[in-house]
Amino acid sequence: MNLCITISDINWSLTKDVVSIFGTIGALTIGGLGLFTWNRQLRGTSEYEIAKKAILKTYEVQQALQSVRNPMLYLSQEEVEAGRRLEEEQRIYSERITYLNEKWVELQTIRLEAKVIWGKEAEDCFNEIQQRIGNVRGAIWLHFWLKGAYAGPGASVDNSPERIIENDKVVYFTSDEDEFSQKIAESTAKVEEFFGEKVRTK
Repeated sequence: MNLCITISDINWSLTKDVVSIFGTIGALTIGGLGLFTWNRQLRGTSEYEIAKKAILKTYEVQQALQSVRNPMLYLSQEEVEAGRRLEEEQRIYSERITYLNEKWVELQTIRLEAKVIWGKEAEDCFNEIQQRIGNVRGAIWLHFWLKGAYAGPGASVDNSPERIIENDKVVYFTSDEDEFSQKIAESTAKVEEFFGEKVRTK
């Protein structure tokens, strides 16, 4: 059997089409693999950024909590001399709480993004830091209530020394080792534990 084929016997038009088809398939395959790799890298980068922001924003909330608890109050002399010391104290704490709320809103956005990617476990790791925010808000309100800020004429306020001392443990920062500071640190650690590995493995 003669298998010898001359150049003139080749159907160049058909060959050209076949080569073109295989070339296109190869290009699409390579392109698809490249796109898959790019998407995976993009997703990895996005997850890394969210994990990093989750930790960073939690630190900012932690600092804002401690700023609220700062015992140093720079009161306006004019307001104090006018007999509005209590109102001036309320103004300062109101500004501090407003800043804390702003930082919490920022963290809440990251919390929702994390929930989309990692599920309820990611959302729940912020629960304790949210509780600490609630503790501080409540303690500040009680602080002024005990001073009679919200009591109407003739109303009595249970401002026993024991109650004030217990509430002051939350209201006032004394050191990183004080009881409530430790609770804040433990709450922050919950977020660090969940997202830390996702940041370090990048």
